[in-house]
Amino acid sequence: MGTVRLPFEEVKACLCQVLAGRGCPEKKAEKVAHEMARNSLEGVYTHGINRFARLIRNIDEGIVRPGAEPEVTVRMGAMEQVDGHLGLGITNAWFSMEEAVKLAKSYGIGLVALRNTNHWMRAATYGYQACDAGMAAVCFTNTMPNMPTWGAVDSRIGNNPLVFAFPRREGHLITDMAMSQFSYGALELARLQGRQMAIDAGFDTAGNLTRDPDSVIKSQRILPTGYWKGAALSFMLDIFAGVLSDGNTVSGVGRLSGDEHGVSQVFIAVDYRNLVTQEAAERIVEGAVKDLLASGKAQGTDRIIYTGQLTLECRADNLKNGIPVDEGVWNEISSLL
Repeated sequence: MGTVRLPFEEVKACLCQVLAGRGCPEKKAEKVAHEMARNSLEGVYTHGINRFARLIRNIDEGIVRPGAEPEVTVRMGAMEQVDGHLGLGITNAWFSMEEAVKLAKSYGIGLVALRNTNHWMRAATYGYQACDAGMAAVCFTNTMPNMPTWGAVDSRIGNNPLVFAFPRREGHLITDMAMSQFSYGALELARLQGRQMAIDAGFDTAGNLTRDPDSVIKSQRILPTGYWKGAALSFMLDIFAGVLSDGNTVSGVGRLSGDEHGVSQVFIAVDYRNLVTQEAAERIVEGAVKDLLASGKAQGTDRIIYTGQLTLECRADNLKNGIPVDEGVWNEISSLL
């Protein structure tokens, strides 16, 4: 099958209709459909349209409870703890960052730790949310066990995505990265498109480094970002998420039956304007961006970009020409109506 280009609003309407058919409350269906369509609109296809059918399966299996509401269980100054009650990952995470922003407005910084939640889809979503509110942000999540620690063969840590976000008038600065060299979503997309990864992605079942996405998916030995450094950072993010939320660590998530659920997440919003004027912040940011873009290009490099730049360009192209969607993926979603 090939690829079709679909308008954003058509995609969103279809996803919303499917969610409503699964008993999802109207406002939540609208929010989830919007964000998953937006993920694909902005080039994150692996956590947008391509993952939607899996979300519906999780709802059908009872892993995701679309009617559940997040509940603040602990309030302590600039910190809160929230129980997601296994609700929709997107709406639970949005609520938590919203709470973190409110706290930051009062205290200069806000931290919300969320337990018993589900996959938040694109991690950068909540960085953008904070930036749109004028806040800098850090957020991270743990996952099911899907990566061996350095030197091991069995998966006991997660690729625990991490986001850093800072607001900017010309386009927010967003770093959204898993602790693996490639996310499993990126591997699945490459396998779907029949291409190899640009660099080594992990090990095959024989223990050899490989760029073949199918081999890494089968072995479940994805390569940590920075090798042992990425493995160590993954472990510490997991400790922070599990302890601050009083929820599951990667190990605890792995003991739950079925697909990934019951994860723990942390959302931090920072009102940096309590420390520096907006004008000074903009001067510092623009100076750093300008210096970065002036970097000398290595051989084979087309251009230098800042983190988050490609998102704006992809969004503009897909709004104009339609979101590229694999026909097989879209047929599966259409069959859910």
